[in-house]
Amino acid sequence: MIETPSPAAVEQARTLAERWLPAFLAGHRADDDVYAEGVSTWHNIGEHEAEIQRTPSRTRQVRAGADLRVTDVRLRVFDGGWVVQATTVGTNAAGEPVRVPTCLVVTLREGRIARFEEYADSRAAEALFGQAATGTSAARP
Repeated sequence: MIETPSPAAVEQARTLAERWLPAFLAGHRADDDVYAEGVSTWHNIGEHEAEIQRTPSRTRQVRAGADLRVTDVRLRVFDGGWVVQATTVGTNAAGEPVRVPTCLVVTLREGRIARFEEYADSRAAEALFGQAATGTSAARP
């Protein structure tokens, strides 16, 4: 199906993306009013969906000793959400280099973030999360 975007809906998505993106880049959750009730993330690694937790997994990794940042960020807005292409780089808790390319598709419901679909290179994610990278995300929102 081909959808015709509404300029007002694109502007609404852009405004919300501008509120969300700084928190994401800092490894934090954005203000609660940005998210719809029951917001979830689907991960291509492990192909599972779960309600998002209060703290992004990238923040949990930093607390465990990793040194990570998100680089090469490109965000494209559409009517009903946006797509973020980025790379998580740095070192894991063991001091080994990490480089995980990701693509995050964000969809909105009633003007709030309802769902994230995260596509990450599973082989690259192993360096961050270990050999058993079972759906844990390098750039989780």
